[in-house]
Amino acid sequence: MKIGNLQLNWLRTFEAAARLLSFSLAGEELHLSQSAVSQQIKLLEHKLGKDLFLRQTRSVQLTTEGRALLDVVREGLQRLNSGMNSIFSSSADGVLELHVNNTFGELWLAPRIGRFIAHRPQLSVRMLQTNWDLEYQAANTELEIRYGNGSWPGFETRNLLPHTLRPYCSIAHANRLHRAEGFAHMPLIDVLGTPNGWLDWKRVYHPEAAERPARIHVDSYAIAASMAIEGIGACLLYDDFVSGSRLEPFLVCPFDAPISCDAGYYLTWRSDKPLSAAAAEFCAWLDLEPPFGPG
Repeated sequence: MKIGNLQLNWLRTFEAAARLLSFSLAGEELHLSQSAVSQQIKLLEHKLGKDLFLRQTRSVQLTTEGRALLDVVREGLQRLNSGMNSIFSSSADGVLELHVNNTFGELWLAPRIGRFIAHRPQLSVRMLQTNWDLEYQAANTELEIRYGNGSWPGFETRNLLPHTLRPYCSIAHANRLHRAEGFAHMPLIDVLGTPNGWLDWKRVYHPEAAERPARIHVDSYAIAASMAIEGIGACLLYDDFVSGSRLEPFLVCPFDAPISCDAGYYLTWRSDKPLSAAAAEFCAWLDLEPPFGPG
């Protein structure tokens, strides 16, 4: 039997009437007339093809099917309410919700967020990962950590990391490198959507090979780092993504050869809305969190 297209209000009305064993009391609780409650119950019974109540002159009783359905509906409504509260509860209720760039969330925030949670035990934290600006445009969170040039109309921004990239590779590859020219014989991994990469680095440190493009392109620094750990090639990374993260035991910067990057990671929030207490606490914690060193 197909029971699709059941209306949620029918189920809520059934749950109230079954719990109270009274159509009139259910109507009072739901702000409906007794006849409206009776009509919704009849529609539900017709859709299911079973009587849910034994109707008597002054009372109603649940049928066997009605008692079985009550357990199912009650559990379903509880899960629905819990899920709705989890998704849409306000930050003013002690929930910090922020959209975070995938790489920043994985390599910088995840190793450190435990300290914020430990010092703010009254807050719940909900981190939602995103990668591209279009995803942020569809978001409705109070705080966002974005990658870009720091200019987003309608948003306040705070820079979170130095705009410096250095070459990183596996320990095995690093042991075979003696100078910058060694990268000419290694696959190079660039990150799509970033303004600076290996061509910029080689123009500074190995100009005779500057026109040789990277061989591998991925869409996040986290993927580039994972490939470098596997020995596939070398990538350019922010130092803070390695220090204190899961990458630190496996990646080496073989030369102190930095380049500046025209993009970075920014904490952003809407200019026209004041921050909630939860968001303000998170911002204050970021101000105190050391920008360098182990997480």
